Amino acid sequence: MKSEYTTVLDAGAAQLQPGPLVIVLSVPVLLLAFSHVAKARRWRSAGRPIQLGLWVLYLSYAPTVLYQYWTLWHSRAAARDATQMSIEAGPVAATAIDRQPDGLFIETSQRFAVNGVDFEYRHYSLRYLEFLLPQTDLVTLPLDEDAQVRVTYRSEGAQKELLRFEIAASDLHAHN
Repeated sequence: MKSEYTTVLDAGAAQLQPGPLVIVLSVPVLLLAFSHVAKARRWRSAGRPIQLGLWVLYLSYAPTVLYQYWTLWHSRAAARDATQMSIEAGPVAATAIDRQPDGLFIETSQRFAVNGVDFEYRHYSLRYLEFLLPQTDLVTLPLDEDAQVRVTYRSEGAQKELLRFEIAASDLHAHN
């Protein structure tokens, strides 16, 4: 009997969030509008320091967002073009989920084993104002003990990067 699998995590199909890009593209227009209003209302003394501060803030924010987009795009492309990958299929064992604050971020770590091979899926998200930086969505893996899963991963030494996590359809329905 052939078991049907449902994809829960696919690193090659991660969606990029448009919100931060919209902010990066719209802020210069808003800053120029602020400059025009300040000039029209003759806010000479207060307008310059505020305007300079806003430009400095923007010029530090824009490269950060663009670097995040590049990182997400690169990791998605690397997951799609992975040539050296392995697949483990079997029951899930030794599951653990841990969430810890790490400065401005919250680190979520989901650890599990399949056929004696240990995996860890990590996700960092901003604690506050998470819409300001592009990031992949946190995928809560259905880590029920003895659930039948198929894990596709790329191994670089001791580091394993999850490319795809699939669960048997019968176990997914039992999880829901």
